[in-house]
Amino acid sequence: MTVTHFDRARQADFRPSLASGFNSFLEQEETRFAEENRLRIDLHCHDLNSDQPDELWGRILRLPETWLESKKLVQCLRQHGSDVVTVTNHNNARSCWQLLEKGEDVLVGAEFTCHFPDRDLFVHVLTYGFSPAQEEILNRHRRDIYQFLRYAAEHDLPVILPHPLFLYAHTGKVDPAVFELLALLFQRVEVLNGQRDLWQSTLTLNWARGITPEKMQAWGRKHRLNPDDFGVDPQRPKVLTGGSDDHMGIFAGQCGSFLEVPDLQYRLLREKPSALALEAIRKGRIAPYGHVGENQKLNIALLDYFSQVATRIQDPGLLRILLHRGETRDKLACLAISNTMLELQKKKHARKFFEFVHDALQGKKPNRMLKWKVAKKYRFCLTHLQRIAASKQGTPEQFVATVNQSIGELFTDLNRLLIAKVEKSGLVTSDNKALRFSTEELTRNFEIPAQLSALVFGGDNPHRHTSGRKVTELLDSISFPLMISAVLAGATVASTRLLYQNRQFLNNFAQHLGSNSHNCRALHLTDTLFDRNGVSSSLTGKLRQIQQRDLPIDLLVCDPERAPEPHLLVFKPLASYTLPDTGGQQLRIPDLLQIGRAFYEGGYDRVVCSTEGPMVLVALFLKYMFNVRCYFFMHTDWLEYIKATTDATPHERDRIRRLLRLLYQQFDGVFVLNTEHKRWLTGHEMELEPTRVFLTAHQAPEAATDILPVEKRKLFPDATAETPVLFIACRLSQEKGLGDLPQILARARQALPDLRLVIAGSGPEEEALRQQLPDAVFLGWTDQTRLAQLYQGLDLFVFPSRFDTFGNVLLEAFAHGMPAVAYATKGPADIIQPGVSGYLAADEIEFAARIVAHFQQPDRHAAMRTGARARAAEYEGGAIMDEYLRNLDLPLRAGSIKQRSVA
Repeated sequence: MTVTHFDRARQADFRPSLASGFNSFLEQEETRFAEENRLRIDLHCHDLNSDQPDELWGRILRLPETWLESKKLVQCLRQHGSDVVTVTNHNNARSCWQLLEKGEDVLVGAEFTCHFPDRDLFVHVLTYGFSPAQEEILNRHRRDIYQFLRYAAEHDLPVILPHPLFLYAHTGKVDPAVFELLALLFQRVEVLNGQRDLWQSTLTLNWARGITPEKMQAWGRKHRLNPDDFGVDPQRPKVLTGGSDDHMGIFAGQCGSFLEVPDLQYRLLREKPSALALEAIRKGRIAPYGHVGENQKLNIALLDYFSQVATRIQDPGLLRILLHRGETRDKLACLAISNTMLELQKKKHARKFFEFVHDALQGKKPNRMLKWKVAKKYRFCLTHLQRIAASKQGTPEQFVATVNQSIGELFTDLNRLLIAKVEKSGLVTSDNKALRFSTEELTRNFEIPAQLSALVFGGDNPHRHTSGRKVTELLDSISFPLMISAVLAGATVASTRLLYQNRQFLNNFAQHLGSNSHNCRALHLTDTLFDRNGVSSSLTGKLRQIQQRDLPIDLLVCDPERAPEPHLLVFKPLASYTLPDTGGQQLRIPDLLQIGRAFYEGGYDRVVCSTEGPMVLVALFLKYMFNVRCYFFMHTDWLEYIKATTDATPHERDRIRRLLRLLYQQFDGVFVLNTEHKRWLTGHEMELEPTRVFLTAHQAPEAATDILPVEKRKLFPDATAETPVLFIACRLSQEKGLGDLPQILARARQALPDLRLVIAGSGPEEEALRQQLPDAVFLGWTDQTRLAQLYQGLDLFVFPSRFDTFGNVLLEAFAHGMPAVAYATKGPADIIQPGVSGYLAADEIEFAARIVAHFQQPDRHAAMRTGARARAAEYEGGAIMDEYLRNLDLPLRAGSIKQRSVA
């Protein structure tokens, strides 16, 4: 589990500071009224009569907001200490009337959806103390909030504005002037909502406290509204209330309001608690109580809801979905959800599991005998459910913490089970856990049949897909853990997305208030950081600069052995596999929810991803979960890699191009390392908006000092100082263009017969190169000190790669004064200044000619070395990083989190 250490001395702990401030407010409210003169009431809760949800997906799928019976809600309220009961269902008080008929003392209430007639906006309004006849009138007035509130004021029906920052606008945009109107329209404001997080609760509190009589007077003139018409006294501060907003009967009563009633004990002998509560609400004698559980409470509530959906949903009908109002993506999402849930109902074990989840969240443990009926590999599920049910007997805080911990651990255990099943399917070798399919096989077979029956039911489809294996064979064996994992993740995503679906508005609102602005901080994900490849080298350099400057960026990588560092989060992967044809590169599987928790706890508000491996899926998961900006840093030219390392046809490569286009289009911005790629991404093939593509670079390394150049005769005994020696340092693989070297060298030797070659690096092509270049010196993997000696002692760097998007080794050579020759493409085309710091060539013939011309002009060598060093100096890390931060819209200042540790 993640343990985060904050530098509290610098007030960097965003969420803990919010908790401290809000809890201090609640402690003050706790002591406002004498205990003997106060009633406890949850002013905001729901049951099964909230059957017409405002959310579009619920209406499309014909799902109520809850299946909770009124009797169970009342039991939950009483269990959690409520003295007075009210049920505030959407747009109706049916539950209140039914309870009254059964002799229950109830404060009649409802949560009405009211529309602004002059704006594309509607809000909820909690209303109390009305009669059945008045309920009908209130429902008629809902289309005009001004009429609604005037009527309520005229008839002394108290109203409360719940969750003020959770507004409903069809366009998704909210005019800040709306809050001036809300201040004029409402005397009572709900600042504690059990389903909202600390940030929104604190923003609401500070907004309500910041409303002054002077502001009310100015806003009244501006909007030509008289607050008195709505029962609002502009001279009085806002009355602050609390409610659980519970729909599942789990948290009802844990958040609510204290109501002050003088001489309460005496008056209870003569009057009903509901009448006394109504009197206190009218007079504004209210103080909120309870606690805020970040997104954890909502996560638990939605898990319970999803568990019931999984067992209760009925087929909504395809025509209903297609013909319902809403965008196409909403309808497709609802179609996918309904099919998944209906399919899950067919799985007996999955259906029973979700019944047990619902029972556990209500405090009911699974039957002990069930342990012997469940397969051993699934018994961990029962362990988690028993722990959840047992925690119901503890404090609310303990229950919330236990459930969320168990959900995370259950998700992890299910994913490990999934991985074990995948490994047994034959996709992974049993000896060294290497993936059986190569890049070429994946490229050729990466397809899904258009005939869906072939995917779902198998059949005689002539095409074999995804490494030639039937999808259904694997899906059938993993269907149970996959579905359970999907629902667990879905509840977590939905709860967080629901809280932050208007994140931009919340950011703007915080700036408007001048307090509680969210951290500006990026989490940079990568699949590789400590491996021997160019991407790792670049990112390591970026990490060191972030650490030195204490910038608002943290890197995150999965690695089984490395320890965390300042600005570096390290998680152990669920599994690691060796990628074929990569010289040992590892594919590491991350724990999705673990990273989600780290993102939330770390106070990040944007994501960057550097690799197209599993982390790119995690990045998009975080984007949609937290509604944050997401960027991609393009290090690798996959099309060129596939072209260089496989025999894939143009059609097969084009399919990968379309897949990459779809992927890159999901990001708010893409960073590229050369102008050629920027033109490609913004051209007709990839169709990205030019404003979303940022040209960047890597910094040049510092040249090693106090290093003696290598002597050529130590590499070639017959060499002299004048012997022309070429040098290359890179991974020895096909995509590096090393296959061109034998021909280039042969052509150049026609004019320079004594030309030599030194090769530093290792890789899958080393043996083939040794056979083709028997007189070359192969040094294998070489450390930085040795490389510096080679750069300073040899003559010309050769770089025949058409694959590299940048070319760190070029800047490394330049920093030590070694000019270079490369193909005029991608990174080298931007870095090399022809005739100043090196040479560019169009093909092998010109490449060899440039080598010959360089050695035939020895009088220019000193100037070329000077030019190389000058060019490296232009890639200064500070300026590059500053531009990178500006493009990420991050502040050019010290970071807010010094170090975090992961155990």
